[in-house]
Amino acid sequence: MRVLLTGFEPFGDSDINSSWETAYQLGQLSIGGVDMEVVQLPVSFIGSGKLIRKLLQNHKPDALVMLGQRGKGQNIDIERIAVNMMDSANPDNDGFCPHELPIVENGSNAYFSNMSVKTLKDALENSNIPSKISNSAGLFVCNSTYYHALSEIFDNELPTKAVFVHLPKLSDDFTIEFLVKSIKKIIEEIRKQ
Repeated sequence: MRVLLTGFEPFGDSDINSSWETAYQLGQLSIGGVDMEVVQLPVSFIGSGKLIRKLLQNHKPDALVMLGQRGKGQNIDIERIAVNMMDSANPDNDGFCPHELPIVENGSNAYFSNMSVKTLKDALENSNIPSKISNSAGLFVCNSTYYHALSEIFDNELPTKAVFVHLPKLSDDFTIEFLVKSIKKIIEEIRKQ
């Protein structure tokens, strides 16, 4: 199974991003039956959308697992929906600060993940990993990237399964080892489907 795994570059005043640290570490591991490509995405509304579409076209993965860092929260959040809106009080790393703009003009209002997010959540809970299904990926770059990915998949009838997972910031409770274990469990569950 070919898996494309993405994480984001650091953002704002932070010099690390738990999503990229986790993706990078997973790229160093061998997961049975999985051929994994790991790519860092820019924290850019425009740049990340263009890149994720290009990656899907060029790599044609069986599964796309996108990781992002959530500002607050104590769970691994599995995102169910991406909505067609960009809105932020803070600019992205390019300085772009959209206010209630569509991601894709005249695009679908929203897309749902084409994976069973409940199955992924159950797999984490069965391993005592705190997780929940989220019905809002926010309106910042994470949601925008997810929307671009699902739009590319659905509009072009690609066979790729895709999901976005929000991770907490690195902390004593959420170490890099814990986050790597959590996403490895998700990838192993996807491989079974």
